[in-house]
Amino acid sequence: MSQGNPILIENLTLTLKKKLILDSVSLQAEKGKITGIIGSSGSGKTTIFKCLLNLNLPKDAKMEGKILIFGKKPKDIPRRLVQPVFQDPISFFNHGWNLRKCLQEPLKINFKLSKEEINFRIETILKEFSIKEKALEQPINRFSGGELQRLSIIRALLCEPQIILMDEPVSALDVIIQEEVIEIIKRINIEKGITILFISHDIDVVSVLCQNVYVMNEGKIVEYGEITKILDKPENTYTKELIDSRNLTDIKY
Repeated sequence: MSQGNPILIENLTLTLKKKLILDSVSLQAEKGKITGIIGSSGSGKTTIFKCLLNLNLPKDAKMEGKILIFGKKPKDIPRRLVQPVFQDPISFFNHGWNLRKCLQEPLKINFKLSKEEINFRIETILKEFSIKEKALEQPINRFSGGELQRLSIIRALLCEPQIILMDEPVSALDVIIQEEVIEIIKRINIEKGITILFISHDIDVVSVLCQNVYVMNEGKIVEYGEITKILDKPENTYTKELIDSRNLTDIKY
């Protein structure tokens, strides 16, 4: 699965109830990099996320264009290789389980491992993230939103993915926890070489995390480039407005 572009989208158009949601969207995510998609609510960012995950779209949705992951259609890629991290980590876990059972689940689904091997992998990755082993016996509803977001990233990593899709993963967190999660995302990208597609409405977060960025507005890609170029010399009016609406001098990440 390591050959070719991790993600390639060409001329993706999607209509829903005769409303144009995506308008000839083309983008790619380079191997081993963090690529951003930024835009306001309703710009079409999350729809791209759903298409890449091969999630069920409404029956009356009409989609045209090409979506390839490692040169194949999303439905033909083993699910463990493309893992999501959602904005709301609370819905990512079964609240009737403790943490151990929640982390065992993806390993049982995706690998043929003994109980000992499963627990070893879980305990090893918890050490990587400086989480004490006793946390495994805690019910999921005992963890805070920030803790659950870290755990949702860990759960994704247990699947040994080559791509992680992140949809607004820090927008619901306070600033201090945002910083911690952003550092985790940077670390897994650098140390594990995982390709990350990062969806956000927050230019501040994207500016410190992503190497390249696509700017979306009303279902279209209106600008693309290296994040430094986009910030220094934006060409599109919408991009300029997006940058002007934020105080980039106060970034502390």
